[in-house]
Amino acid sequence: MRRRTRWTTLSAALTGTVALALAGCSAAGEGGGDAPLVGVALPTTTSARWIADGENLQAQLEGLGYDVTLEYAEDDVPTQVEQLEQMIAAGADALVVGSIDGVALKSVLAEAGAADIPVIAYDRLIRDSSDVAYYASFDNFRVGVLQAQALLTGLGVLDEAGARTSAAGPFSVELFAGSSDDNNAHVFFAGAMSVLQPYLDSGVLVVPSGQTEFDEIATQGWSGDVAGERMQTLVGAYGAGRTLDGVLSPYDGISRAILDVASGIDQPALPVVTGQDAEIDSVKLVKDGTQHSTVYKDTRQLAEVTVSMVRELLDGGTPEVNDTTSYDNGVQVVPSYLLTPALVTQDNYERVLVDGGYYTAQEIG
Repeated sequence: MRRRTRWTTLSAALTGTVALALAGCSAAGEGGGDAPLVGVALPTTTSARWIADGENLQAQLEGLGYDVTLEYAEDDVPTQVEQLEQMIAAGADALVVGSIDGVALKSVLAEAGAADIPVIAYDRLIRDSSDVAYYASFDNFRVGVLQAQALLTGLGVLDEAGARTSAAGPFSVELFAGSSDDNNAHVFFAGAMSVLQPYLDSGVLVVPSGQTEFDEIATQGWSGDVAGERMQTLVGAYGAGRTLDGVLSPYDGISRAILDVASGIDQPALPVVTGQDAEIDSVKLVKDGTQHSTVYKDTRQLAEVTVSMVRELLDGGTPEVNDTTSYDNGVQVVPSYLLTPALVTQDNYERVLVDGGYYTAQEIG
């Protein structure tokens, strides 16, 4: 029978670094018995970033001597539930879950809780469950702030230092949000609107479609196809004297779909379009000036934080966190470790992504 360690409730954040946490004893299974089994359940392989997440998690967990079961549910909730049930039945010692639907896993996670299996919510908060031990992600509110600031900079409302310019507008923009079943999408939007709302109120920005509420602009499944279809319904208002100046986009796959449709508008230049995840196809567009920017989240660091949490839990320790107030999942405030995102533009993509070792210059082209 596999070793099962009951996780403890957070009492205080430990000091130290992720590197130290990963650097201790080399074989997790030393001392007899099978190596601990870690189940990793992720949403989809349709996004390059999730593939990278899975590869990073698996490599780092196996590097510590753990057995790893990695599954992708291809954005199908019943499939993800079934995968988690199978991991629990197989005797998983810990679960790392990047959820498809943030509210659909309560029952299966209750099974994990009953079996004393700690659950770490990976990047996406799992809601309405008391069986989530920890949350590892980025500062998602900050992601939205960066996207909004980038939109304003691209429009010339803010200068490169973030100071207000004399540009009075009005600038015509459209707003897109992520999937309504992903808690992060709501947080991204809240961060962005904390910056944009004053400019909408003052008339510097206008939204000709009138669609400004989250429910109106959400993109189910983060789908580029869905975003492209919605964008197609918006472009009729532009051209013939009205320019689409900018689009708030929450994710690179959505951004590329928006740009494809916007390229058909009869206007001098493409709109300023934001993004997220630094997917290679969008980084190429940022490099050539087609997509204005993307928010970079280093999934290698996120994997390190998560693997450190897993190790502490399986060793009976308390994982390090840096936020114990922000993420209330409706049942409890989930102790979290939040990493800092970075804005990538045409001016800094080499320094951030190439010098940082995330991509090679050859990959970007």
